Amino acid sequence: MNISLCREDGTYEAGGELVAKWRVRRVSIDDIQSIELSVLWHTEGKGDEDLHVHHFNRMAENQIRRMGLADEQSIRCVLPASPLTYHGNLISLRWCIRMRLFLQSGREIVAEQPFNLVAPGGYGVAVGG
Repeated sequence: MNISLCREDGTYEAGGELVAKWRVRRVSIDDIQSIELSVLWHTEGKGDEDLHVHHFNRMAENQIRRMGLADEQSIRCVLPASPLTYHGNLISLRWCIRMRLFLQSGREIVAEQPFNLVAPGGYGVAVGG
């Protein structure tokens, strides 16, 4: 499985559009029960870790068969105004696209592609302490 962002630097402006491509390889379509694609943020560091799903799409087996897996697929969503990506000493807030592949065997395969959400016209990622 792989997810590739449409922006090489992986930086997107709040309120802007995120577009990414994804593909499943080396897994037979007959082995797949469902696929979930999420755009989400989560915190890391001191205290409780938070997670919020901004965009979610679940494809059931019949949908996967209709679209096939031979071609690259895309995910697209408008990003929110906040929270922005933040890398601090005690806590970090990270955005990512998460792809979860559920197999007929009960196994689950997860891939993530991180990206940065910055203020409109912002350059770089917020860093604090």
